[in-house]
Amino acid sequence: MSETLICIAEEVGIRAWLERVLGDTWTLEFVSAGDLSRVNRLVQANQAKVVVAAVNETEQGRSAKLFSAIITSNPAVSLVGVAQHISQDLLLEIMRAGARDCLITGVDGDRASERILELSQLTGVDALSKPERVAGSLTLVLGAASVVDTRFFAQNLACELSRQQSKGSVLAIDTMATENRSFYLDSLNRLSLNDLVNRTDAIDQSFVNTALEEYSPGLRLLSGNIMAETLTGDDAADLFIAVSRLAELFDHMVIRVVEHQARAWLKILGSDITKLVILAHPVVDQIQYTEAMIQQSRKWLGQKCESLVVIDGYKKGATLKLEDIEKNIGLEASLRLPVEWLNRLDSINAGVPLGALPRSSPYQKKLADFVHKHYVETPSWKGPFAFFKKR
Repeated sequence: MSETLICIAEEVGIRAWLERVLGDTWTLEFVSAGDLSRVNRLVQANQAKVVVAAVNETEQGRSAKLFSAIITSNPAVSLVGVAQHISQDLLLEIMRAGARDCLITGVDGDRASERILELSQLTGVDALSKPERVAGSLTLVLGAASVVDTRFFAQNLACELSRQQSKGSVLAIDTMATENRSFYLDSLNRLSLNDLVNRTDAIDQSFVNTALEEYSPGLRLLSGNIMAETLTGDDAADLFIAVSRLAELFDHMVIRVVEHQARAWLKILGSDITKLVILAHPVVDQIQYTEAMIQQSRKWLGQKCESLVVIDGYKKGATLKLEDIEKNIGLEASLRLPVEWLNRLDSINAGVPLGALPRSSPYQKKLADFVHKHYVETPSWKGPFAFFKKR
């Protein structure tokens, strides 16, 4: 058979053993434990029924978190552990985290292929009987340059989304927030995203209700000062796990990232992003960056992800015309925001969303129309590999 078997293994000995005992039956696709978004993309692309993951015998807690994260994002997949040797306690821990079986390299060589095949057949039957899940919304907001104020846009997008989706829950994350602030708003939370990366097992609804105070009904804010080292290796896997745990608990997430970290975040979250929003000023170099980012992001994003371009500081009649911008980026500009400095400054200085100002705002009106069109009118897409799992 030519079915692809995804193997999360880095140790040469484990890889060689898997190639020897399974390579004649399956096409093996090896991937690192630090790149969970690639696991999700491979599962979706190959419609994989089984994932094999090496057990880290020296870091038991990390193995359990890894297995739990895979099952959370791919509930229809059968997960199989593989280890050179394993204690009874660790075996029980990974089974509780979602493993269906565990192969021991020294003793299971003869029956490994047969056991994987049995699980593959059972998974196919289970998948037909399971109802389709409704996916939620994960919006990643990034700017075409560091001078573009994605912080202001993202906070007002989350506030407007919460207002229009009054029965839903929204979490807005500023991944590079300043001290004691979330976006331009005062933050009462004692915990940051950095803290949650180190305590993923504690993230549940009770924890969120206690640790993250509501800024307004249904809307919670979270800060984080995510540095470059957190976006690679095992730390990136922990970040993915933390975001996926949070994603189970909210109907919508809005994550604002800075321009120089955009590629790393796209790689980590990958196909789980449902909307990519790129903000750019109507200047040539930022339009060129936007065009390049849209092209590059296709290798990370899923087919159902919607790429949206927002032109911030747009003025009709400017030298760089709208039709030229849209021709270059290959997309229609989804939103054109006016400069409107007075309302922006008053909102930032007062520490309140734009919609809380006593006077009307053209920026706010256009943003409200944008939210209604892309979040309210359009039903959530559905799929068996949904990133969100409502409880």
